[in-house]
Amino acid sequence: MKSGDGTSKGVGACEEALQRLLVGKPVVPEHVALDLSKLTASIVSLEAGFDRGYLKKSRKAHLPLLAQIEAVRAEASKGAGSSSGKKIRQMESQLAALEKTLSIAQMQRDNVLAQNMMLWQRVRELEHSMAYSRSGHSAKVESLLHSDKGMTFTSA
Repeated sequence: MKSGDGTSKGVGACEEALQRLLVGKPVVPEHVALDLSKLTASIVSLEAGFDRGYLKKSRKAHLPLLAQIEAVRAEASKGAGSSSGKKIRQMESQLAALEKTLSIAQMQRDNVLAQNMMLWQRVRELEHSMAYSRSGHSAKVESLLHSDKGMTFTSA
């Protein structure tokens, strides 16, 4: 774009793109949740709809915008040290909570498996007694049906 009007339209588009990136509302999907410490002129150019090399230091009209991009990146990098420590602590806390949830789920699973095994065993005993009762021994079936064999079940 050789005309001054065209250049200012391009810079304006890049300025709008930079603002979208700063407020976290980019139009390019790859720029969603962009870490501002990684902001570059090529990212702003792409967000504005141009190729990666649109913004250049050799173009005087681009210098203020390039300086602004650099300032944003430097500020974000400076604050990244304290925020990364905070992120690590937050992630460690989330990990501890997930480990606790996993442990509870494993205990519940083990309890349910034990109950299922006891139920399976009881069904096998009843099946055997039913087969035995068909041969004329109904008293044995009655006693098995009414006994609980000391089993208690709890909900998981």
